[in-house]
Amino acid sequence: MTSSSEDEHSGSRRKKEKRKEKEKRREKRREKKEKKKLAASSTPQWGKYGIISDADIFLKSPEFHAWLVEERKINPETISKEQSKKEFARYVEDFNTATLPHEKYYHMEAYERRMSALRQGEFVPPPDDSYDPQLDMKAISGAHKKKVVEHESYLSKEQLLELRKVQHERIEAGKMKLLGMDVKQNMGVRMDGTMFDG
Repeated sequence: MTSSSEDEHSGSRRKKEKRKEKEKRREKRREKKEKKKLAASSTPQWGKYGIISDADIFLKSPEFHAWLVEERKINPETISKEQSKKEFARYVEDFNTATLPHEKYYHMEAYERRMSALRQGEFVPPPDDSYDPQLDMKAISGAHKKKVVEHESYLSKEQLLELRKVQHERIEAGKMKLLGMDVKQNMGVRMDGTMFDG
């Protein structure tokens, strides 16, 4: 009897160990998938902003010079032609792999247009113009939320009803005057309950 219970006990222990191993494998697969997703989202895309070559040195001159001055801390007027070509080759590599540190180094004119539009207070779409469904969902959910309304009046509901009654009385008194009828002195007057109470 002890041997069969030991066999059952060891069999259940093996099953537990197998389950744990399967869980570990699943967890490792999940981690690998997540790492791949993160790597894919964080790695730059080849040709995202276009592809240039060494022959485009004159087309990309403003961007290249801004990159040299701001990022490489090199004055473009003081370097030799050969060093300029080497630096431009480095710029081309960063441009094509979309690893330049700022969007203005890709297209200076478009960046300047965006900045001037922003300074003038115009709406400017994001530079990558990609569709983000999460932002859409946030905008929709925000539109449906009940907005907090600041009270325009600090009167109670009863006081507001009384004011409405007085307003109707004033309109009625005005009509009665137009028709030549006698109007009571207190008609259309709100009684606060202060000096009129006797």
